[in-house]
Parts: sequence; structure tokens; C-alpha cells
Amino acid sequence: MTAASEANMANLTASEASWFAAEMALQTHGGFGFAEAYDIERKFRETRLYQVVPISTNLIPSHVATHVLHLPKSF
Repeated sequence: MTAASEANMANLTASEASWFAAEMALQTHGGFGFAEAYDIERKFRETRLYQVVPISTNLIPSHVATHVLHLPKSF
């Protein structure tokens, strides 16, 4: 397994954990989560960014399947 594959898998795991944490914070605070005073809405927007930058999390399973599992390209 290459370092790029491991980095991609770590990026996917971290972005999913970040999204889950932001969603739970928003659920916990309810409507106040959207108030700019609490910075939860900013964190929610930022965590969405982690899912598309530097590579979309939709492409990571394809990369892992192709380079780690040696399956044919799916795109």
C-alpha cells in the first residue's frame, strides 16, 4: 500500500468524522446552531469543505479499489 492510498483513506475517515461531529453539534444546539454568535454554522460549512478539497470523497473509494485492491477502473 502506498502513502497516497493511506493518505486518501485518512482524509476520508477524518472528513466523515468531522461531518458527524458538526452535525451532532448542530443538532444539539438546534436553531441556535445557525446563529453566527456560536460559530457552529461556520464549522458546519468548513467541515463540508473537507469533503471536496483537495479530492472529493467520492473518488477515494475508487482510488483505493484501483490501487490497493487492484480492481479495474470504475470510471
